[in-house]
Amino acid sequence: MEPRDSIDDLEMSDTEEKTKSIILLGILTLLTITGAAVLHVNQPEFILDRFVNISEFEYSLFDTTLYLSYLIVGLFTGALSDRWKSRRVFIFVGTSGSMLFYLLMTTTISYPLLLVYRFLQGSFTVMIWQTLMTMVLDLSGSESRGKSMGIFGAFLAIGMGLGPAVGGVIASYGVFWPYYFACILNIVVLVATLVALKEPALTKNRPSLAQSLSIARRRPELVIPGLFNFIDRLHIGFILTALPLLLSVVLGLSESLRGMALAIFALPFIILQYPMGKVADRYGRYLPLIVGSLGFGSVMSVLGFVGSTSFVALLIMLIFLGIFSGVTAPASMALIGDYVPQDDSAMGMGLFNFMGNLGITVGPVLFGILIITTDFVVAFFAAGLLEVVTLGICAVLVRFFSLRERRMAFSINSTS
Repeated sequence: MEPRDSIDDLEMSDTEEKTKSIILLGILTLLTITGAAVLHVNQPEFILDRFVNISEFEYSLFDTTLYLSYLIVGLFTGALSDRWKSRRVFIFVGTSGSMLFYLLMTTTISYPLLLVYRFLQGSFTVMIWQTLMTMVLDLSGSESRGKSMGIFGAFLAIGMGLGPAVGGVIASYGVFWPYYFACILNIVVLVATLVALKEPALTKNRPSLAQSLSIARRRPELVIPGLFNFIDRLHIGFILTALPLLLSVVLGLSESLRGMALAIFALPFIILQYPMGKVADRYGRYLPLIVGSLGFGSVMSVLGFVGSTSFVALLIMLIFLGIFSGVTAPASMALIGDYVPQDDSAMGMGLFNFMGNLGITVGPVLFGILIITTDFVVAFFAAGLLEVVTLGICAVLVRFFSLRERRMAFSINSTS
């Protein structure tokens, strides 16, 4: 019989190995997201100086096209990843395709063709980071899933915040340099995957594509984390569109101060990912989601009013907004692993990201509709109210699925 100490040592060694792998996955995600985010900073120069006759609506299609690619391709990436039982191949293909289309976007003189390249670049990029996110679920048990997603979420958030800051420096050397830099980062991800990233242990069961795509019907409770991600990403799209415009038009602030405001919002979100993941493991997923959603909705609803009167007060509110956003993110991601078995983890994460990508696509459109018909104060109030309404819907769904499970368990016990 094997000594207890030896078993404990093996379990500790396995845990440490998984933690190292999750950190590696986080670093690769940071590099991937940073590469995509460096492009945002000089889009006016990259697009308007080259395609002088396009309208403001056509200009907006550059990012809309990106989000649509995330929306569409992310879902099928999850299904195919479960079907083929291979994760690394999607990273190889994703990094190679991203590099190609980053470069091609610097060569075309046709704006419609640029949008095609943008869609394809986004398709390969989402293939990378969604696969990396799924691999975190592959390595996480129920007792550590929140902590693992917290670690991953911190790297993801750092990449989102670091990209524009780095892009601003790199763009000073030339309008195409952010695209070249994104290629370099993808090369690093490709090499690191070849050298250091292992294929996770997966079950031998291979669901068909149709079975994978039916995950929402087979696991309808996935709608709960999906809705949380939808509203979270909707607000990210809303804020990234509305806040810089408010700071520019209403307060007349420079680009550097606008960047500082976005950084202040992102910082507490980054810091809280790991500790709030541990909180979600200890106290359950729903408590952070309730507290975070109520707090976020309350702050968001007054942000337009505060931002129209005082920049200092706005910065304070943005800190609280970032805090409440950081509270909810790890818990909602961890719910995916709670609701699906490992066989369906990639498809479950694909559905989760599909809802998030749908949200970030809707966010700017929602702001556009509201700002045309109302003003900044009403627009932010409506967005904050939407957070609270979504929380209420999710609470009803949690209750519904809980009662359904009890009825099913009672029926099975009665039959037996």
